[in-house]
Amino acid sequence: MSAEKGRVEPAPDAFAFGENWQRYITEYVTPERERIAADSLVDLLEVDLAGKTFLDVGCGSGLFSLAAHRAGARQVISIDIDQDSVAATETLRRRSHASQNWRVIHGSILDQALLDQLPIADVVYSWGVLHHTGEMETAIRNASRLVAEGGLFCIAIYNRVTDRYLNSERWRRIKRRYNQSGRLAQVAMEWLYTLYWAAAEVARRRNNPLRTARDYKTRRGMALRTDLVDWLGGYPYEFATAEEVVRFCEDECGLAKRKVVSVGPRDLGNNEFLFERPV
Repeated sequence: MSAEKGRVEPAPDAFAFGENWQRYITEYVTPERERIAADSLVDLLEVDLAGKTFLDVGCGSGLFSLAAHRAGARQVISIDIDQDSVAATETLRRRSHASQNWRVIHGSILDQALLDQLPIADVVYSWGVLHHTGEMETAIRNASRLVAEGGLFCIAIYNRVTDRYLNSERWRRIKRRYNQSGRLAQVAMEWLYTLYWAAAEVARRRNNPLRTARDYKTRRGMALRTDLVDWLGGYPYEFATAEEVVRFCEDECGLAKRKVVSVGPRDLGNNEFLFERPV
């Protein structure tokens, strides 16, 4: 089954997330990383996916859709606005010999027509995605509408940081500059950022960067090189404190908080959230 198609309107200066994910599944995906990703999904959701409908909004590589499929989800629906991400997910779907219970859709969570066509899901999962839509609050609200009563809404959103030099607002400008630059300038920025990351590992954490790179797969099965480029290029880019996300999801989306896994107040990474739609 080929990927289904919805209306797609990516931002004109958006980062090519799909190209990055294509490299990831080509160079890094292994059975070990697949297992690590599946374990991280179970740890975060704290629920058995067998027999449930799993909606993956911004599926990226398709790795977590694959994990849900293998966990016995009754139906998996993977959506992404980036055609290369759709192709990456299709690759994993074909490798898994999935039947008709795994659909891959090229579309946007901001597309009202697509929303009206999607089923209500037991689990709506969108890890590190909705802050890249350019309309984060609308994206969160739209995705939350698809959660069934008693169902789960799992998202990860970049933390808002104000009290350091490279704060959230400065990183927004860096990311925009990266995406507006030619490829040679982008490569130079990637190398500079890699050196910056390595120096920060040594200075802040007293870590050996090579050891960190080797062990990086323990973080949801990800690869360091993929994540460094994803962070530098990840634009559009929005952010919020954990408290802001919880307040919005409870007050504006009618959800109830089940769990928050927060990063430090000066950490630019993702806060993770698990909400439930009250019955």
